[in-house]
Amino acid sequence: MCPAASRATWSWRRSTRAGSAARRADPVGPAAADAALVGAEDPGFRGGSYALVQKYLHDVDAWDALAVEAQEKVIGRSKLTDLELDAPGSHKDVNTVLGPDGSEQKILRAVMPFGRPGHGEFGTYFVAYARTPDIPETMLRKMLLDGPGSGPDPLLDYSRAVTGSLFFAPPTEFQEALPDS
Repeated sequence: MCPAASRATWSWRRSTRAGSAARRADPVGPAAADAALVGAEDPGFRGGSYALVQKYLHDVDAWDALAVEAQEKVIGRSKLTDLELDAPGSHKDVNTVLGPDGSEQKILRAVMPFGRPGHGEFGTYFVAYARTPDIPETMLRKMLLDGPGSGPDPLLDYSRAVTGSLFFAPPTEFQEALPDS
């Protein structure tokens, strides 16, 4: 393995952009379906899902130059234990979306680190599934825009989105009901 690739793996695996921390925050079981699938609020598309897909490239050298305490402040989690920290303005803090009742609005994440060592390119493919496009759109606004309770997300000093799209995946029943062409 290329030295740069081995160096990048652990540094980003612990971040919300690339692995364990993102999975730890994900809902499980029925709560995952509730977060990711359209429900009774839109009966014609019940069981469908909105999918935000992004490719991020990481500045591994700049990240590795940070002390562990600084990395933890950026992410909002302990690097050793993966536990959330009280870190206002951190990636975790900026990406928490609250509903009108004050409860955290959840999404279901899929993340995959990748590398092209010969090109010096290391990053993460990120997919967020949600029952409504409002939650990932709010997360993006909070990440990018400066304002009360929002970003800019400090992780974006070390990671940049190079692609991104929002898709809707209709439920199977909707697709099966389409007329043959």
